[in-house]
Amino acid sequence: TISFWGDTQEVMTSSRTVGDVMAEYGYNMNEIDAAPGVDAPVTEHLAIMLTEKPEAAEARRAREREAERVSRGIPRYRAAYTMHASAYLPSDGGGSGITASGIPARRGVVAVDPNVIPLGSRLYIPGYGEAIAADTGGAIVGQKIDLCMESYDEAIQFGRRNVEVYVLE
Repeated sequence: TISFWGDTQEVMTSSRTVGDVMAEYGYNMNEIDAAPGVDAPVTEHLAIMLTEKPEAAEARRAREREAERVSRGIPRYRAAYTMHASAYLPSDGGGSGITASGIPARRGVVAVDPNVIPLGSRLYIPGYGEAIAADTGGAIVGQKIDLCMESYDEAIQFGRRNVEVYVLE
């Protein structure tokens, strides 16, 4: 049997090694790891477990993001990140409602780590829309982003989640 992504198929083969079976059934050994290994001999009732290599998985996700971008009409972008997002209100923090870059906090203003996304960058976040990176925060370090919301209910409903962040050209 060959198992991959939760799908198991029973196969018949005259191949001598697991690698030969993978080639016979169209699996790319540069993208897929096998257990037992590719040099293992094929025996009766052998169970082959396939897993996607991390580099191949990231390349596949990049292709999927590009396909989604094209299908959803995301504007042209120069970088894309998967980031952990949280929501904030203009009154959070010091309560002044003024961001680190001096503009008022409102929907469409986001807090970022300026070492990852420079302040002033225009962004697109599916499900949130276009935004400007105009604020920072003590907890916003690395691959984190804080999205300004209009109401407490909207912020609570958003919660915390991973989002795609596109840095527009």
